[in-house]
Amino acid sequence: MALAARPYQIVVWGATGFTGKLVCEHISRDYAGKIKWAMAGRDRQKLEKVRQELCTINPDVKDVPLLVADAKNAAEVGNMLQQTKVVLSVAGPFAKIGNEVVAQAVEQGTHYCDITGEVTWVKRNMEKYHATAAAKGVKIVHCCGYDSIPSDIGALMMADYAEKQLGKKVAKVYTLAGTGKGGFSGGTVASGMNMMETEPQEMSKVARDQYYLASYHNKQLGNDKPAPFWPTKLQEPGEWAGPFIMEGCNARVVQLSNALLSPQGPYGRDFRYTEMMAGGEGWGGFIKASLISGIMAVGGLALSTSLGMALFKKLVPNPGEGPSLELQRTGFWSHKIVGVTEEPNGQQGTVFTGECGDKRDPGYWSTSRMVLESALCLALDDEAIKQSGKCRDGGVLTPASAMGLVLMERLKAAGLKFTVHGPAK
Repeated sequence: MALAARPYQIVVWGATGFTGKLVCEHISRDYAGKIKWAMAGRDRQKLEKVRQELCTINPDVKDVPLLVADAKNAAEVGNMLQQTKVVLSVAGPFAKIGNEVVAQAVEQGTHYCDITGEVTWVKRNMEKYHATAAAKGVKIVHCCGYDSIPSDIGALMMADYAEKQLGKKVAKVYTLAGTGKGGFSGGTVASGMNMMETEPQEMSKVARDQYYLASYHNKQLGNDKPAPFWPTKLQEPGEWAGPFIMEGCNARVVQLSNALLSPQGPYGRDFRYTEMMAGGEGWGGFIKASLISGIMAVGGLALSTSLGMALFKKLVPNPGEGPSLELQRTGFWSHKIVGVTEEPNGQQGTVFTGECGDKRDPGYWSTSRMVLESALCLALDDEAIKQSGKCRDGGVLTPASAMGLVLMERLKAAGLKFTVHGPAK
């Protein structure tokens, strides 16, 4: 069925999970009656319960259609995806229960977005589906939550500014995660634990290779390296920084965007991307960066043992559980972004700064909004994306390569902050 003729613009797959409920709350509050959508999952009774709860936000959602499918049944998943232009998937661990959804999205010609941070699974999907999805004009867009939209769209924003305002390509982008407040859900923990327990050797490759995802495209991208695990004084930002737990996913996604958009894109010939936690300047910055590094080292060592893993599982939420509503609404996050222009003959580039952030919890409130706006962008903004002339038409993609700055404008309209301040003073 042609996309325009399908009954739904968006189907929320995993609507009864913690993040899925938040996505449905956003739609009920801000988009009910404005889009054609349905809720989907494995259990009709749970779907009915969620729909009933949503009626307290907006009584009009009482008639939102419910679609039921077994995540591992190709026929059922395919029937569901035949009915929608975009599927928004928030049912994880994705490597365990997301395979058929991606396979059927490609088969049925349905655009797809999710919130996975499972880079090993993303790579397998690239190897299986990128060529077919590209040929069919189907966009499979992973990592549309806090992993990795702030990093990916933030880097693109800086590269675009360098190109349009400074007349240069960008040589380096630094993302420095600042102070924040938020929680995590059992689903996220389950996804991370699944990767660590089932693919330890592959995860070691991810940690060592900045081009872990980008290498699929066989392009000469440069000599970028993963961020260090020790306290580091960063040259252009001029401050100390320590390791950031999400760097292993985010930096690989940013370099995949570079591969997908080069050589026409705004990234330089040897584009470097560094993502760390901000420590600050002077001795205080060094001490903070050292503490961050120490905590990360101790945590990593503990989780490398069976006893440490077992204890961690007892302390974290179960799948379907997550941070309180109060924590979601009072949470926040902020990233400082620093760009450096590419210059000839080794000349010093212009340093310019920007930031992105949200006044709500990053892992769930903000993530659920980011993936929803990604789905809406794919469903409603295809003409604007095409007119930008800077995005890929299909394939296994990143947020930046699939939707570009059209997505950034949507995110800003939804209350997130993405801004460039200009050259550093």
